[in-house]
Amino acid sequence: SGEEGGTWYIDLKTKGGSAGSGKAPVAAGGGLRKDFVKMFTGKLKPTLAFMSGKLRIKGNMALAIKLEKML
Repeated sequence: SGEEGGTWYIDLKTKGGSAGSGKAPVAAGGGLRKDFVKMFTGKLKPTLAFMSGKLRIKGNMALAIKLEKML
C-alpha cells in the first residue's frame, strides 16, 4: 500500500526461482506483507520482524525462511 505499493511475488517453488510484480505465475506457498520494503532495503531483518510480531507468515514456513537467504 502507499505511494510505492503494489503486488509483488517471489517464487521459491520452481527451480531457479523468480521475482516480479503482479500476480505470481504459480500458486503461493506463503505470504509476507508488513514491513516488506524495509526488509529488502536492509532496514529490518526478517527474523527480527517475525519474532517481534512485525511480520506474519501465512502458509509454508520453510519457504518463507528461504527468503532471508535471498536478502
